[in-house]
Amino acid sequence: MFHFLYYKKLLQINIQTLQIQSLQNPFLKSYCQTNPPSSLLQYLQKSLGFSPEEALTASKRLKHKTPKNPDAVLTFLKSQGFSKTHIKSIINRIPQLLSAMPESSLRPKIQFFKEKGLSESDVVGLIVAKPNILTASLEKRLKPFFYFLHSLLGADRVVIDSLKQPRFGFDQYKMVSNLTILQNCGVPNHHVLKFLVKEPAVLAADSARFNEAVKMVQEMGFDSSTRLFMEAVRVILKLSRPVWDMKFKVYRSFGWSDKEILSAFRRHPICIMLSEEKIRRGLDFFMKELDWSPSYSASYAALLLLNLEKRILPRHRLLQFLASKGLIRKYKKLGWSFVMGEEKFMEKYVMKYRTEVPEILEIYEGMIGSKGLDIKDG
Repeated sequence: MFHFLYYKKLLQINIQTLQIQSLQNPFLKSYCQTNPPSSLLQYLQKSLGFSPEEALTASKRLKHKTPKNPDAVLTFLKSQGFSKTHIKSIINRIPQLLSAMPESSLRPKIQFFKEKGLSESDVVGLIVAKPNILTASLEKRLKPFFYFLHSLLGADRVVIDSLKQPRFGFDQYKMVSNLTILQNCGVPNHHVLKFLVKEPAVLAADSARFNEAVKMVQEMGFDSSTRLFMEAVRVILKLSRPVWDMKFKVYRSFGWSDKEILSAFRRHPICIMLSEEKIRRGLDFFMKELDWSPSYSASYAALLLLNLEKRILPRHRLLQFLASKGLIRKYKKLGWSFVMGEEKFMEKYVMKYRTEVPEILEIYEGMIGSKGLDIKDG
């Protein structure tokens, strides 16, 4: 018995010594930090359904490798309507929540949004979209920012919709600075508010970078009173310089001059955000199949945004068919025939020729494919 107690005491001393050494020895300290206890990994896998890889990644982001009362956190989230899938997603993104105090830290934040008229499912959707809500200070960040947005948007529901947008933090100071920049440029409030609801991350961008983007847009000749001004700012903020240069390179490879590229950008800023493949496939068709010049293609850059298979090609085939029948003249420069809405196109090129070609509606439907006339741009 004496020997057992002696070795037990010796083991405890050795463990304590190893722990102290691990804090002093850089290698051991690193090892302990990057190799979480197996009990934590097992807990993440068993309680939340993490894979071994997910559990290891999440555990490495935990400051405390033995989180306090994790079961209480999971039980609380379940009681608030979060499914196991929701909880796994939240903890995977913010594992430190496992150490939170449910009653003093989490419940007041959830209760705040419920008091603003959100249902349980609304709160769940908001927090799944923005789990950092649960780590932000209610009094110092959430409430002030919520009331700030409310002062601009005027309705709790609209504020919530804005908060749910991706990549939108709670930095009121950046947003005030960026709003001031736009105000000084003469951007109308209704254009700003539209972005605040649909693309709030644009207005929450780093202020120095935001100011630089606004100056670029001004130098390109955009009118600040139009919606395209804000759209151009959004595009520039989302694209890094290398990506921006790469998109220009793609357009140049089809013979476009920088002046023509900028002309297209001024008409439709989003044309620079299209994937390289989509740009190439579109220009291959318009410039090689239809023999459009760079300047004519640039004037119809909006067509690059449309779905080639579902919209452009069916119309192209129908116009070819009508031209072969001598019912219309050669149409290769009729870019507007692709731009016009489906109802107008049907009226001008389908219904108009039902006498000459009774089966034209069926022909056009066949060209569109099995989805009939339900064409969606994309």
